[in-house]
Amino acid sequence: MAQPQKAKSATAKPTTAKSRTTKPTTAKAGPAKPGKGEGGVRVAEAEFAAGAARRDQVPSVTHFEQAPEIAFAGRSNVGKSSLLNMILSRKGLARTSGTPGCTRQINFFDIQLAASERFEAPPRIVFADLPGYGYAKVSKSEATAWKQLLEGYLHERPTLRAVVILVDIRRGLEQEEADLVEFLAERPGIRIIIAATKIDKLSRSAQKPALTKLAQGPDGERLEVVATSAETGDGRGPLWARILDACRVE
Repeated sequence: MAQPQKAKSATAKPTTAKSRTTKPTTAKAGPAKPGKGEGGVRVAEAEFAAGAARRDQVPSVTHFEQAPEIAFAGRSNVGKSSLLNMILSRKGLARTSGTPGCTRQINFFDIQLAASERFEAPPRIVFADLPGYGYAKVSKSEATAWKQLLEGYLHERPTLRAVVILVDIRRGLEQEEADLVEFLAERPGIRIIIAATKIDKLSRSAQKPALTKLAQGPDGERLEVVATSAETGDGRGPLWARILDACRVE
């Protein structure tokens, strides 16, 4: 996703890859074994629905029957695809790559949760996987096109309920994430959730102070932070709880 300018721009400079819309994986991916932090949420179906490299390729909200949408944003090497696969209990649905910045489109995933007496959930949720930022080797015109696509989506999508911003717990909140938090604050109805990734890479004693520091927003505001690990499954339950809570907001 594109690298935000100091002015209030949504995301950072776009990443490298082909501009055409590509399907990141097969339509459906088989379920993985439930990991730690299953949290009582079971995904009945999860499939890639659409990819948009331009604003006119973004599917209408009626395509998803006005289902609530949750967007995921973060640096190209923050582990976004791995986290999506973990919380969806799927292997390979969101494609991971050894080359940072290979995805340059918004990928939409159609999610259906199994009914449960333990929690309320909408019959359908849409996940929007935004392109990773931090590896900007593109032309100025291409960067402008990406800025328009992503800012338009984040500011105008009527069914968008929350944006999960992934931050490597070892690096903390950097300028790109701070700019994105500031940009999203212009739309008060959007919930901001910080997913601290790779929590397993820190010792137990180092985790709490790192999370406390991450919860301090760029303007001194308190940020909502969830510690996660795609390797261990930590944070799956708490993250789902916040996603479902955001979906209930009218």
